[in-house]
Amino acid sequence: MSKENTAPVQPKAKVELDPRFTAKLTLTLLGICAVVALLLGVVNSVTKPIIEEFQAEKTAAAMGQVLPADEYQKVEITYPNVTALHRALSGGEEIGYVVEVTSSGFGGTLSMVVGVDMDGAVTGVSVTDNSETANIGTKVVNDQTVLDRFIGMSHADGEITVNSGSNRFDGVSGATVSSKGVTAGVNTALAAVAEQKGGEA
Repeated sequence: MSKENTAPVQPKAKVELDPRFTAKLTLTLLGICAVVALLLGVVNSVTKPIIEEFQAEKTAAAMGQVLPADEYQKVEITYPNVTALHRALSGGEEIGYVVEVTSSGFGGTLSMVVGVDMDGAVTGVSVTDNSETANIGTKVVNDQTVLDRFIGMSHADGEITVNSGSNRFDGVSGATVSSKGVTAGVNTALAAVAEQKGGEA
């Protein structure tokens, strides 16, 4: 039996990089990164005020929807997940409060506006910003007929719960997390108003 002749394995040639080429490549990449970062900063500085103005207009419209009033006076308050609280006045008389709150949905943070009358009952709910899943969570946050189910509810019988309990909100099937997120926001608004009214008494 003859042995096969095998050629000796040649060692791989070591690739030597020119230090000048490496330095040039590094500087080029750093320059590109700097330009991209600068452009992103410019775009953000231009778009941020526009986005904030749009959101402010959206919130103002939501305030008028959840509790129509002649005037809204901002009230200083520190309460978890409450971004702003406004006293609603009509004809010079206080008719309730409008609360801007945040809560957690399935897709992230929910921004909401909740109206509460002087008896501590919900007058309306609007979700002004969300990242909920299309055709699932949006069936809760974007459907005003669903949000209107909160109208008239209060903490007279305890916190509002989803699909159970004596003070229940009937959530949307398949969107339980979104339903609970909105409910949590409404509960926060009711609790904040109760605290505010207690401090004014």
